[in-house]
Amino acid sequence: GIRVPTLVQWSRKIKPGTVVSEPTSQMDIFPTVADIIRAPLPQDRVIDGRNILPLLGGATGPSPHDFLFHYCGGHVHAARYRPREGNVTWKAHFVSYNWAPGTEGCRKSPQQYGCWCAGPDVTQNDPPLLYDITNDPTEDRPISVDSDPKYRTIIDKIKEAVDVHVKSVADIKNMFTSLNQLPRPWM
Repeated sequence: GIRVPTLVQWSRKIKPGTVVSEPTSQMDIFPTVADIIRAPLPQDRVIDGRNILPLLGGATGPSPHDFLFHYCGGHVHAARYRPREGNVTWKAHFVSYNWAPGTEGCRKSPQQYGCWCAGPDVTQNDPPLLYDITNDPTEDRPISVDSDPKYRTIIDKIKEAVDVHVKSVADIKNMFTSLNQLPRPWM
Protein backbone atom coordinates (compact mmCIF):
# COMPACT_ATOMS: atom_id res chain seq x y z
CA GLY A 1 0.00 0.00 0.00
CA ILE A 2 0.93 3.64 -0.23
CA ARG A 3 -0.28 5.05 3.11
CA VAL A 4 0.64 1.97 5.12
CA PRO A 5 2.91 2.67 8.08
CA THR A 6 6.23 0.88 7.74
CA LEU A 7 9.00 0.41 10.27
CA VAL A 8 12.60 0.13 9.15
CA GLN A 9 15.64 -0.35 11.36
CA TRP A 10 19.23 -0.11 10.19
CA SER A 11 21.11 1.91 12.77
CA ARG A 12 24.25 2.41 10.64
CA LYS A 13 22.30 4.00 7.77
CA ILE A 14 18.92 5.21 9.07
CA LYS A 15 18.74 7.73 11.89
CA PRO A 16 16.26 6.80 14.67
CA GLY A 17 13.04 8.79 14.39
CA THR A 18 13.29 9.31 10.64
CA VAL A 19 9.88 9.97 9.09
CA VAL A 20 9.30 9.78 5.34
CA SER A 21 6.24 11.76 4.27
CA GLU A 22 6.77 11.37 0.53
CA PRO A 23 4.64 8.79 -1.32
CA THR A 24 6.37 5.41 -1.50
CA SER A 25 5.07 1.89 -1.97
CA GLN A 26 5.75 -1.67 -0.88
CA MET A 27 7.00 -2.31 -4.41
CA ASP A 28 9.96 -0.05 -3.49
CA ILE A 29 11.31 -2.66 -1.09
CA PHE A 30 12.69 -4.88 -3.87
CA PRO A 31 14.86 -2.25 -5.64
CA THR A 32 15.92 -0.78 -2.28
CA VAL A 33 17.14 -4.14 -0.97
CA ALA A 34 18.75 -4.89 -4.36
CA ASP A 35 20.72 -1.64 -4.03
CA ILE A 36 21.74 -2.45 -0.46
CA ILE A 37 23.14 -5.85 -1.44
CA ARG A 38 24.50 -4.46 -4.74
CA ALA A 39 22.41 -6.83 -6.85
CA PRO A 40 21.44 -5.72 -10.35
CA LEU A 41 17.75 -5.32 -11.13
CA PRO A 42 16.32 -7.60 -13.83
CA GLN A 43 16.50 -6.00 -17.27
CA ASP A 44 13.88 -8.24 -18.93
CA ARG A 45 10.86 -6.54 -17.30
CA VAL A 46 9.60 -3.20 -16.04
CA ILE A 47 10.33 -2.71 -12.34
CA ASP A 48 7.80 -0.20 -10.99
CA GLY A 49 9.46 0.12 -7.58
CA ARG A 50 12.17 2.67 -6.88
CA ASN A 51 15.15 2.74 -4.53
CA ILE A 52 14.02 4.73 -1.49
CA LEU A 53 17.25 4.40 0.47
CA PRO A 54 18.01 8.13 0.00
CA LEU A 55 14.64 9.01 1.61
CA LEU A 56 15.26 6.54 4.44
CA GLY A 57 18.68 8.12 4.92
CA GLY A 58 17.09 11.52 5.49
CA ALA A 59 17.10 13.04 1.99
CA THR A 60 14.52 15.81 1.69
CA GLY A 61 13.84 15.55 -2.03
CA PRO A 62 10.54 14.48 -3.52
CA SER A 63 9.41 10.88 -3.88
CA PRO A 64 11.26 8.92 -6.57
CA HIS A 65 7.80 8.31 -8.09
CA ASP A 66 6.20 10.93 -10.27
CA PHE A 67 3.13 8.67 -10.39
CA LEU A 68 1.74 5.81 -8.31
CA PHE A 69 -1.22 3.81 -9.61
CA HIS A 70 -4.05 2.40 -7.48
CA TYR A 71 -5.45 -0.85 -8.82
CA CYS A 72 -8.54 -2.86 -8.06
CA GLY A 73 -7.97 -6.23 -9.67
CA GLY A 74 -6.70 -5.46 -13.14
CA HIS A 75 -8.23 -1.98 -13.30
CA VAL A 76 -6.56 1.37 -12.52
CA HIS A 77 -9.02 3.12 -10.24
CA ALA A 78 -6.86 6.09 -9.24
CA ALA A 79 -3.41 7.61 -9.67
CA ARG A 80 -1.19 9.85 -7.55
CA TYR A 81 0.97 12.54 -9.09
CA ARG A 82 3.91 14.10 -7.24
CA PRO A 83 5.41 16.87 -9.39
CA ARG A 84 9.17 17.40 -9.06
CA GLU A 85 8.61 21.04 -8.05
CA GLY A 86 6.53 22.18 -5.11
CA ASN A 87 5.27 20.05 -2.26
CA VAL A 88 1.80 18.99 -3.39
CA THR A 89 0.72 15.44 -4.20
CA TRP A 90 -2.38 15.11 -6.37
CA LYS A 91 -4.69 12.10 -6.61
CA ALA A 92 -7.21 11.50 -9.39
CA HIS A 93 -10.03 9.00 -8.94
CA PHE A 94 -11.27 7.55 -12.22
CA VAL A 95 -13.48 5.04 -10.39
CA SER A 96 -15.06 5.33 -6.93
CA TYR A 97 -16.73 2.72 -4.75
CA ASN A 98 -20.42 3.05 -4.02
CA TRP A 99 -20.22 2.82 -0.23
CA ALA A 100 -23.07 1.31 1.73
CA PRO A 101 -25.22 4.16 3.13
CA GLY A 102 -23.74 5.66 6.30
CA THR A 103 -20.44 3.76 5.99
CA GLU A 104 -17.10 3.84 4.22
CA GLY A 105 -17.45 0.21 3.23
CA CYS A 106 -18.95 -1.49 0.22
CA ARG A 107 -20.66 -4.37 2.01
CA LYS A 108 -24.36 -3.69 1.71
CA SER A 109 -25.25 -6.96 3.45
CA PRO A 110 -23.46 -9.49 5.68
CA GLN A 111 -23.59 -11.97 2.78
CA GLN A 112 -21.60 -9.71 0.44
CA TYR A 113 -17.95 -10.69 0.35
CA GLY A 114 -15.60 -7.79 -0.31
CA CYS A 115 -15.80 -4.99 -2.84
CA TRP A 116 -16.13 -5.52 -6.57
CA CYS A 117 -13.93 -3.60 -8.98
CA ALA A 118 -16.60 -3.04 -11.62
CA GLY A 119 -20.34 -3.13 -12.11
CA PRO A 120 -22.94 -1.70 -9.75
CA ASP A 121 -20.47 -1.43 -6.83
CA VAL A 122 -18.50 1.38 -8.50
CA THR A 123 -19.04 4.71 -10.26
CA GLN A 124 -16.97 5.77 -13.28
CA ASN A 125 -15.95 9.39 -12.59
CA ASP A 126 -16.12 11.52 -15.71
CA PRO A 127 -14.56 13.96 -15.18
CA PRO A 128 -12.22 12.29 -12.67
CA LEU A 129 -12.31 13.43 -9.05
CA LEU A 130 -9.12 15.33 -8.19
CA TYR A 131 -7.75 15.84 -4.68
CA ASP A 132 -4.80 17.74 -3.23
CA ILE A 133 -3.90 14.96 -0.79
CA THR A 134 -1.11 16.98 0.81
CA ASN A 135 -3.68 19.41 2.22
CA ASP A 136 -6.69 17.04 2.12
CA PRO A 137 -5.31 13.59 3.09
CA THR A 138 -8.79 12.20 3.84
CA GLU A 139 -9.93 13.11 0.31
CA ASP A 140 -13.03 14.94 1.52
CA ARG A 141 -12.83 18.00 -0.76
CA PRO A 142 -12.57 17.21 -4.48
CA ILE A 143 -11.28 20.03 -6.64
CA SER A 144 -13.80 20.97 -9.30
CA VAL A 145 -13.02 21.74 -12.91
CA ASP A 146 -14.40 25.24 -12.36
CA SER A 147 -12.72 26.05 -9.02
CA ASP A 148 -9.06 25.53 -9.93
CA PRO A 149 -7.47 26.56 -13.23
CA LYS A 150 -4.79 23.86 -12.76
CA TYR A 151 -7.40 21.07 -12.79
CA ARG A 152 -7.32 20.38 -16.55
CA THR A 153 -3.48 20.51 -16.74
CA ILE A 154 -3.07 18.13 -13.79
CA ILE A 155 -5.74 15.69 -14.99
CA ASP A 156 -4.29 15.64 -18.51
CA LYS A 157 -0.82 14.87 -17.13
CA ILE A 158 -2.19 12.07 -14.92
CA LYS A 159 -4.27 10.57 -17.77
CA GLU A 160 -1.22 10.55 -20.03
CA ALA A 161 0.83 8.76 -17.35
CA VAL A 162 -1.96 6.19 -16.83
CA ASP A 163 -2.06 5.50 -20.58
CA VAL A 164 1.73 5.00 -20.73
CA HIS A 165 1.64 2.82 -17.61
CA VAL A 166 -1.23 0.60 -18.81
CA LYS A 167 0.56 0.02 -22.14
CA SER A 168 3.69 -1.06 -20.23
CA VAL A 169 1.89 -3.74 -18.21
CA ALA A 170 2.18 -7.22 -19.69
CA ASP A 171 -1.08 -9.01 -20.36
CA ILE A 172 -1.17 -12.09 -18.14
CA LYS A 173 -3.74 -14.72 -17.24
CA ASN A 174 -6.18 -13.57 -14.54
CA MET A 175 -5.50 -15.63 -11.43
CA PHE A 176 -8.59 -14.30 -9.60
CA THR A 177 -11.28 -16.06 -11.64
CA SER A 178 -13.95 -18.02 -9.77
CA LEU A 179 -12.47 -21.31 -11.06
CA ASN A 180 -9.16 -20.45 -9.41
CA GLN A 181 -10.94 -19.91 -6.09
CA LEU A 182 -12.25 -23.49 -5.92
CA PRO A 183 -10.39 -25.91 -3.64
CA ARG A 184 -8.18 -28.39 -5.51
CA PRO A 185 -7.04 -31.02 -3.02
CA TRP A 186 -5.19 -32.96 -5.74
CA MET A 187 -2.80 -30.08 -6.39
